[in-house]
Amino acid sequence: MRVPTGMSRALLRHAPFVSYTAEASGVYTTDLDGNRRIDFHGNYAALVHGHAHPAIVGAVRAQLPRGSAYSCPATQELTLAEQLCGRIRSMERVLFNNSGTEAVAVALRAARALTGRTRIAKFEGGYHGFSDFVMVGAHGLPEIDDPVSVTVPHADTGGLPPAAIHDVVLIRYNDAAAVRAAMGRYGPELAAVIVEPMLGSGGVIPAEPEFLRALREETTRAGVVLICDEVITLRQAYGGLQSAYGLEPDLTTLGKIIGGGFPIGAVGGRADVMRMFEDAQDGGQVANLGTFSANPISLTAGKVALDLLDADAIAQLNQLGERAQHGLRGVIERHRLRAQVTGLGSMFQIHWTDRPVRDARAADTADPDLKLLTFLGLANRGIQTSTRGMCCLSTPMQETHIATLVDAFEDTIKALLHDGWGERMRRHEEKGLGGRPPSA
Repeated sequence: MRVPTGMSRALLRHAPFVSYTAEASGVYTTDLDGNRRIDFHGNYAALVHGHAHPAIVGAVRAQLPRGSAYSCPATQELTLAEQLCGRIRSMERVLFNNSGTEAVAVALRAARALTGRTRIAKFEGGYHGFSDFVMVGAHGLPEIDDPVSVTVPHADTGGLPPAAIHDVVLIRYNDAAAVRAAMGRYGPELAAVIVEPMLGSGGVIPAEPEFLRALREETTRAGVVLICDEVITLRQAYGGLQSAYGLEPDLTTLGKIIGGGFPIGAVGGRADVMRMFEDAQDGGQVANLGTFSANPISLTAGKVALDLLDADAIAQLNQLGERAQHGLRGVIERHRLRAQVTGLGSMFQIHWTDRPVRDARAADTADPDLKLLTFLGLANRGIQTSTRGMCCLSTPMQETHIATLVDAFEDTIKALLHDGWGERMRRHEEKGLGGRPPSA
């Protein structure tokens, strides 16, 4: 086999084997064996308009004869920049690169250049791409009842330099007291704190308002750059999820949906912070590079995708997501399962644990066998999710697709109960799980 493990993307690996996609259209994917599934995965939230949306395909087809990459800037760069700055209140300037990973990397570089400091802080379970200094802190977390809330992270992959671990301060998510403690101890050393307003790969867990308020207050007091990672959450409110919380970060990182299904990333923010990217004679110190950064194909597709994702479309998508979550919770309650659903609007996740999930430590208590069996059970019933149980909706979805998801989940549960998994699946006493995490 020419590709290690048979695939390039580690997050898509799962037992017993991976299904390769042959084609996709709208809400459906079809694998090499001809199995058709409703795609509730959405390439980790990137495909907010599903696959091959006609308007996006049409715009890209019109652009292709005009070129796919230029030596000089494409005019579409200014168009998408205006569009994003018009949507996101905290964003006065923006520049483009090729992925959320790149956006985060250059945002951290800008924060270091601006402050003259080197250390950064991030939150347990937070995923901010795969550059060195953020590939820590998703594994080896303290136990859920451990009172320690500010720690040194563990590496999430091999090959990291020691500084990538020791220059990062790891803070418990949704813990305002932990934020204050971390800033009191490390504030003078920190260039930046990066946060997701909803923890993504850490469990699709919304931030609690007091947590974000404390974070903004403490970073301002300490002169630390606050970076809001909206790579997956821009879809949830017209101005990003930060607008729903009333949060105004110094920098915001973007990706996924702003490329309309094509590779893209962006970092934007206040003009005084973004001046780090100006020419040297104008006070700039940080280069944003990349052969295909701001290419006209991704920019063209992104403009159409954002045009389609107006406030009404977002509201409709979030309402559909709330109905899906309500249906899944109904199954959990009917069968008295030791499970719960977290999330907001069009993104949510099923957790096989009865510990209230408000941070990554709680998400880590989920039963790994039931997680995998649920994923496979849904796949065998025509539903594609992520292996960890995350679901993302797309605008072509309708009530019938939601009903199919809920029915497939219930049928999977019944099959698992029939096969003898009841002892691990069911609550041992009648008690509520506290519903959902607090939201904005």
